[in-house]
Amino acid sequence: MKRSIASIAVIVLTIVSVASFMMRSARADIVVFTAQLLASNEVPPITNADLNAFGSVTVTVDTVTNLYRFDWSVGNVAAPSIILSHIHEGVAGVNGPVRVDSLISPATAITVVNGNASFSRSGLTGPADVTQRILATPSGFYFNIHSTLNPGGVVRGQLVRAAAPAGGAAPTLSEWGAILMGLLVIAICMFFLLGRKTSMAVPGGAASATFQGPIKADWRLLAKVTLYVEAAIALGLVLLRANTVDIAGALTSGLVIAFIIHLLISSARRR
Repeated sequence: MKRSIASIAVIVLTIVSVASFMMRSARADIVVFTAQLLASNEVPPITNADLNAFGSVTVTVDTVTNLYRFDWSVGNVAAPSIILSHIHEGVAGVNGPVRVDSLISPATAITVVNGNASFSRSGLTGPADVTQRILATPSGFYFNIHSTLNPGGVVRGQLVRAAAPAGGAAPTLSEWGAILMGLLVIAICMFFLLGRKTSMAVPGGAASATFQGPIKADWRLLAKVTLYVEAAIALGLVLLRANTVDIAGALTSGLVIAFIIHLLISSARRR
């Protein structure tokens, strides 16, 4: 009886925990903007060796926390390094003030190799009022990348709101937390429930119950299952070109999934 009550309590805890984390993560509204960056968009246009420089940027914004992620790449750049990159407020043809910075500086410049450079950084803070203005009028903001040869800007482009992907956005950090928490609680439930095997007998009319002890971890089996699961996940991450958050979340979740599979195999072997 006590074990049944405990089982029900653990299952309820699972539902409450997953629901709680999912409700928290569901509040996040992730919006993506892009921009095509050209030297000819600069004001005034570039006329030196960086004349034909080009690039693109993806700006991902969490409109709840006002945290930004920048992913950009440039090509055909003659300068040896990129020294700045940020979102400015201003329409095409007009120079405006910086609103969200990438935290690149001349001291932490991005090296240009064979005319190419790329950059990714998340957790960049932007003012709440700026986020709201970008959402309302993306074309009123532009992304600008600066080089040592053109410190005033080498490539620039106005922001455009990207269409939401049909398959949905990749999980955010909070959503990965919800997924991992759910898997952990499920693993605890399975470890508890699979370790309890009840059989009923009626000798002389009196009911009796026997219980089998908890499942013991088979470390060799767990290592083998983990290897296969993590290899499959790693292959998928490479094919999808996942970012750092997705890599950490997927691989960590894979450890818990491997443990759950290991429990199922161990339980089947005991029967």
